[in-house]
Amino acid sequence: MTLWPFPRRAFVQVGPGARCFLAVEMSAGQMVEDVRLAVEGARPVHFYGRTGGVVPSVREVAEAIIKVAGGATGGQDLCQASSADV
Repeated sequence: MTLWPFPRRAFVQVGPGARCFLAVEMSAGQMVEDVRLAVEGARPVHFYGRTGGVVPSVREVAEAIIKVAGGATGGQDLCQASSADV
């Protein structure tokens, strides 16, 4: 996936099958707003980011996905909630 041009069509195509989206960035969230615009409010968009040049590990990203899906939040399914930072 590329950032320019932004792959809006990819989000539209996967949208009907997605419960929510998780934007994973090595930044303070510059792209999460682009994702929110691409999904046009149809699904919640959550954010997991890290600054300082440290790449998130596979485990950290997997844990963020599990948290959004409700596996680490006491059963609270964040895909049913509004957009939030993970």
